[in-house]
Amino acid sequence: MKKYRRVLISIVILLIGVSFLLFSTGNNKADPFEEQLKLLGVTNYAIGNVMGDGQDYLVGLIQDDVVIYSIGENLIEVYRKDYSHLNPWKIALGDVDGSGKDDISIGAYKESPLHPVMAKRPFIYSFVDGEIQPKWRGSRLSRPFVDYNFYDIDGDEIDELISIEILQDGKNIINSYKWKGFGFEGFIEGKDEYKGKLVLEEDKLIIERMK
Repeated sequence: MKKYRRVLISIVILLIGVSFLLFSTGNNKADPFEEQLKLLGVTNYAIGNVMGDGQDYLVGLIQDDVVIYSIGENLIEVYRKDYSHLNPWKIALGDVDGSGKDDISIGAYKESPLHPVMAKRPFIYSFVDGEIQPKWRGSRLSRPFVDYNFYDIDGDEIDELISIEILQDGKNIINSYKWKGFGFEGFIEGKDEYKGKLVLEEDKLIIERMK
């Protein structure tokens, strides 16, 4: 059983306060491979357990290809697929359903049958039987968005989708969504305030939502 050190302080959860943790192009775990990534042409990447074998893999974009590398002394390519039909611009990883395995999100820029305009869309995939297979290709979030990533807001070991969205007046707002079996449902929106509890678990800060 994990040991928890709890900070019993009631706080107001402002999602903007954790946004700096979320929206980046890479992961510090890959720092030793910085020069290698440049040589390979990787423009955006994330690291996680996408195979479900307990090992970290680097998932990156090289032009329109999604490439998966095993991590050792060197990066070894184990999978590659062309996603030029999605106009990919981002890779993000998160365990959206609590399976213990990270899902792969490809940030797409394309039209959708239900929303026929060019827009950013966070498609979700799982790596199954040696292939990246679709899990959720919803047409849009609540609003147009600038960027997104995954983070476990409430400490339930399931990653929420966190987005920076654009309001009608042009201002940005932080929004979040939780997986509900066949899609995402709105969770916490940054214009509202929620009481919560800070939890320090093995030097990792977790914010638990309180009713």
